Amino acid sequence: MEFMLVVVGVVIVLSTTTLYMYLIDNDKIEPHIPPRVQRGNFWDAETKKFYKWDELMELKKEREQNDTTQ
Repeated sequence: MEFMLVVVGVVIVLSTTTLYMYLIDNDKIEPHIPPRVQRGNFWDAETKKFYKWDELMELKKEREQNDTTQ
């Protein structure tokens, strides 16, 4: 009985995978590509503070601008 359950599970997984690949190949659906999102806090050694990713990138741009003007 357990063997049949395993076989049914494998058949379901393979059929859904094959169907997904078929639909993507024929442009029926778009593949799921998760967005690259940075979450959490990031440490800045210069100011010794934590920043969100966007704030840290702004700080980096400001520093680059200051380095080029000096």
